[in-house]
Amino acid sequence: MKNLVTLKHGLLITTDLLIAQAFNKRPSDVKHAIRKLECPDEFRQRNFTLTSYLDIQGKTRPCYEITRDGFILLVMSFTGKKAMDIKLKYIEAFNLMEKELHNYSEIYEKVVSYFTLRKNEISSCAREMAHWKREKPHIQHKIYEIEQWLQLSLDLEQ
Repeated sequence: MKNLVTLKHGLLITTDLLIAQAFNKRPSDVKHAIRKLECPDEFRQRNFTLTSYLDIQGKTRPCYEITRDGFILLVMSFTGKKAMDIKLKYIEAFNLMEKELHNYSEIYEKVVSYFTLRKNEISSCAREMAHWKREKPHIQHKIYEIEQWLQLSLDLEQ
């Protein structure tokens, strides 16, 4: 029940197998309910992805990955106290995951912003160092010339 919602490629999903388990239904009944849904093909393609999994005997079996919208549409037809409890828990799970993703998104934005700031600062320092490398010999030469000029010339041969 705790793992009804998972994160896959940045999307919150569930599967027909998890729904069947949560609602004490046979997976084949849930798959049948999915196929019976009267919804536009575009919605079906976006929210019900037919995939597969290996069962405990090692056989490949069909399975649907289902988005939040797909889940909501599917389970609206399920009735009873258990169905209501699961629907509410599922909504809570999605909301919690959404909040967590939002928090991580804010942290990510702050880290990327700091990285960009530091990268720009370091790039600026590197440009200044390159400029200094070219400028330094000229300044050192000027210092030497001024020091030479400042030397008192003592004419002791008089």
